[in-house]
Amino acid sequence: MTAAAAAIALVAAIVLGVFWFLAHQESSAASLRDDALAGARQAAINLNSVDSNDLDKTFADIESSITGDELTNGLNDTREQFRQQFAESGVVTTAAVQHATLVGFSEDEGTAQSLIVITTDTAKPDGNERYQSTLRLELQDVDGTWKATRIQPIGQRIPLELPTDPNAATDPNAATDPAAPTDPAAPVDPAAPVDPAAPVDPAAPTDGGQ
Repeated sequence: MTAAAAAIALVAAIVLGVFWFLAHQESSAASLRDDALAGARQAAINLNSVDSNDLDKTFADIESSITGDELTNGLNDTREQFRQQFAESGVVTTAAVQHATLVGFSEDEGTAQSLIVITTDTAKPDGNERYQSTLRLELQDVDGTWKATRIQPIGQRIPLELPTDPNAATDPNAATDPAAPTDPAAPVDPAAPVDPAAPVDPAAPTDGGQ
C-alpha cells in the first residue's frame, strides 16, 4: 500500500470513528430522554393517586417518585394530616396520563422538565367524579431513576363527564311508546311547511279545487 493510500485509509477510519461516536452519543441522549419522560409519567401518576384502604402503599409510591427538600419536606410535614383526612374515608383516586412531553432536558446536569396531562377518577361513598389536570414537573436523575423535585399545576382542573354504564338500568316510562294512539282529529296548521318526504295517506280526501 502506498503512503497516499494509507493516509486515505487512516482518514476514512477516523471519519467513521467520529460518526460512530456521534451516533452513539445521540442514541444515549435519546435513551436518557425516554427514561426522563417515563419517570415524569410515573411521578405524575404516583403523586395524584390515593388509596384510603392502603395509605402505606400510597405514601411509598409517592416517596419513590420524589427527591429534593421541597417535595420530601412537604410530604413529611403533611403526612399525618393526610392520613387523618383519608383514613376510613373510602376514597380511591386513580390517575392516568393522557399526554406527556419533555419541554427541557440537560444530560450534563441530569435534569428535565415535563408537561403532563392527566385524568383522575375518584370513587367515593357518595359518588364518583373525574377531572383533567395539566401539570409541570421538574425532574432530577437520581442514580438512574428520574424523580420529581417540583410539581406545579397549570390552570384549573377541568371536570369531565363520567362514562355511561351500559349495564345501568333505564326508566321504562321514559321511553316513547311507538304504539301510542294518535288523535286523527287534531287540527293541522295550513301554514306549516310540508315535508315532501313524508308518507301520503292514499285514503285521505283530496281538494278538487272547490
